[in-house]
Amino acid sequence: MPTRADRRDAFCAGALAVLTILTRLPYRARMLYNWDAVQFALALREYDVVKHQPHPPGYILYVVIGRLVDTWLRDANASYVLLAVVFSGLTTFVVYYVALTIYDRSTAVASALILAVSPLFWFYGSVGLTYAGEALFASVVAYFSYRALRGSEMDAWLGAGYLGLAGGMRQSILLLLFPLWLGSVLVGVRRARTIVIGLGIVTAAALAWFVPMIWLTGGLGRYLEASRDLAETVVRPTTIVTGPFDVTLRMSRYVLESILVGLGPLALAVVLLPWYGGRYGWTRREAFLLVWTVPSVLVCTLVHFGQAGYVLTFLPALVILLSRVLLRALADASGRLALPRARSALTTAAVVMVVLVNGAFFVSARPLVRDFDAARAGWAQTARDDAFDWIWSRTAAALREHEAVVETFVTAIRGLYDPADTAIIAELGNRRSYPWLRHAMFYLPEFTIYEIRVGELPPGYYAPRTAHAMIVSAGSEIRLPATITRLVWFVDHWSPDSERPPGLTEIELPYGRFLYALPVGRRFEHAGYTFVKEEPERPARHRAAR
Repeated sequence: MPTRADRRDAFCAGALAVLTILTRLPYRARMLYNWDAVQFALALREYDVVKHQPHPPGYILYVVIGRLVDTWLRDANASYVLLAVVFSGLTTFVVYYVALTIYDRSTAVASALILAVSPLFWFYGSVGLTYAGEALFASVVAYFSYRALRGSEMDAWLGAGYLGLAGGMRQSILLLLFPLWLGSVLVGVRRARTIVIGLGIVTAAALAWFVPMIWLTGGLGRYLEASRDLAETVVRPTTIVTGPFDVTLRMSRYVLESILVGLGPLALAVVLLPWYGGRYGWTRREAFLLVWTVPSVLVCTLVHFGQAGYVLTFLPALVILLSRVLLRALADASGRLALPRARSALTTAAVVMVVLVNGAFFVSARPLVRDFDAARAGWAQTARDDAFDWIWSRTAAALREHEAVVETFVTAIRGLYDPADTAIIAELGNRRSYPWLRHAMFYLPEFTIYEIRVGELPPGYYAPRTAHAMIVSAGSEIRLPATITRLVWFVDHWSPDSERPPGLTEIELPYGRFLYALPVGRRFEHAGYTFVKEEPERPARHRAAR
């Protein structure tokens, strides 16, 4: 029978979960946020990993849940955003119990509250991506793993089941949290039978989503080919084994910046870690949180770090550990105060300060203005670019501006041009533009669309209407339909690596963006590509006369 303390914990965890959900609703995304979000939306129409709907490794459980919600909402973005909002609230609930199980109630309240208003966690709880769900599954696996560390065989098996299912949400969780689960069972339960059965449960749970995913993809061969192609083009260039060392350093910097956005002022508690270890010692509890964190950090820095949301796999562990360190330091510092209420007030004030700073940053901070023409020292330009891409972009205002940019492009192109005679050009490799191909495909499907590779990338293009897979077509000759008389560039700014062709029209849009249009004849060359219009189809009676 639940005790009074149990009911109090359930109320606290539930209240914090509801608070998390309510704070996401006013800032939820109204449009698909990025490339990956569009691919998840396209997967609701047709699931095909080869077409990157979604991209490998597949995310089948996430898409299935999204489809269930979409049958009700009939809006791909709203469906995935609702999932992110709910996942965020559930993550706060679970993190409360993880911290309670590892430490105590005060640490649980502080950890869940600080995580709830983390700018990074708040941001990814407002957009239609997998990362809030990843934080949830990681926290659930961690909860059962810690209970297994204390000797519970049943919790070891429950953790195995959730670990296997978590791979359907995001397959990387299997790799990143498997050491945590296995280490907890080895140290805590210490029975071979438990490990063998647990491995069987992980395998069975993983096969429950892996087999349908392979079937929907059209077979294991097609799936492996698509995964290999993505690994070669996206992951391989960033790994420490095959990529340049400066890329590893850059990814390390991105990881650190993302962690700082996720922690806010709580990051300052890192300086207290040596004191904490000397005063209280490093126990299984701290070792558990480190094992939760370290594999993810190593993979992010040495293999691939594509988005700041990757950090949410281990951000709860850092929040719990540093919250504990902060509370212990405040307890020692306030020990000299005579009144117990004064000691409690000091602790409460410190936690509230962290909460207010994090919340104010997400709600009130404004995105930086991107200035490509100002002359700055190399390090200064790098710092400004990092701040633009990895820090100030994780705010409510940045999300609203991003959505306004997408809406401005879509409205302008649809309002000014006829899809019957206009082709849209998106660019990959343009240092001054986001690659808008997927947004053009989703929001402007009536247009003929091409993505060309520019800058330092080898020549190649992608034509969604004729492609059966997300594979770049080699070569530099692009065949245009005979009816096309105009090209319109869906780019933020013209690429500095491409000359502006004669006759190019530049239309200034809000938010510092531009629209570029060019009338084209029978043959046109640009950026190393040759655009050739197909011969118009002759009327049937003329063909018959001949």
